[in-house]
Amino acid sequence: MTNTSRRTVLASVAAVAAGLPTLNAVVGNGATPAAAADTFVSNTKLYSDGTYKEGVDYMRRYRIGAPVVTDNDRYASVALNSTAVIAPHGGGIEAGTSELCMAVAGYKPFDHGIDPSTVAVAGEVQRDFWMFEALTHSSDQHITSTNCDDPAALAVCANNLYAVSLHGFSDASQRKIIIGGRDERLKRNLAASFEKCGITPYTGNIGWNVIVEVAAAGDPINGDDPANIVNKTRTGAGAQLEISTAMREAMFGDFSTGSQRRSTAGVPSTDSPYADRLWNGFVKAVRDAMRNHELGQDPQYYPQA
Repeated sequence: MTNTSRRTVLASVAAVAAGLPTLNAVVGNGATPAAAADTFVSNTKLYSDGTYKEGVDYMRRYRIGAPVVTDNDRYASVALNSTAVIAPHGGGIEAGTSELCMAVAGYKPFDHGIDPSTVAVAGEVQRDFWMFEALTHSSDQHITSTNCDDPAALAVCANNLYAVSLHGFSDASQRKIIIGGRDERLKRNLAASFEKCGITPYTGNIGWNVIVEVAAAGDPINGDDPANIVNKTRTGAGAQLEISTAMREAMFGDFSTGSQRRSTAGVPSTDSPYADRLWNGFVKAVRDAMRNHELGQDPQYYPQA
């Protein structure tokens, strides 16, 4: 499975400028070389070009809701459920992000043609989502997030106050999550939630270890560009989660194909013995962070132990 990485592409650009071999040449991970990055300048260009066909080479799935929310309780406030979940590079581009998008949005990972209401997770909020899934020619169909102009993606984000986008980057050596985006409070909620849910810090069992970092301001994949699709919300901000190949692989019993990922999400196997802990911890952490954010909470004001 080729997992194209925007981080690898950017690193390759720097390598070319310095006269060094690209990461693709160094590690042989199948990442798209800089010269071939983003064959299409936008989603609409991809859709209009005719080279690749919807339903054959790619598909798009989304939900746009408009629930009425009323709160008249003196003692407790309900969360204003207005956080979209998106996966701009799902399917074979950044494998595993489609399934995570479905799960975080409140569904069991489901195949196309299935009524989402039949796989809604009881007791969880079903949120708006959008995903682009490459079925063939994955590397050619990568569209940089700042160039995403899919009408449904724009509508999903514009319909919500906040958004979380799920991405993958090519690193098979360590389980790692990089938190970015323009919404600083949501980023703090995510970081705190990953720690609370046992994703980080190191627990003493090396098989559970995951590195979680908040992207630095100068990081090329920090996701803070206003043009990034995740920041095109009603508040003009969202959060971006970059997930390493090693972390994504570890959350599935079988990472080889879309159908296998859907059926083995969170199911331990010989290759992924801690898939249940990592999958459930990740999904719960992101769901909890979104809910706390919607309640107006901010970890920087939490009482210190």
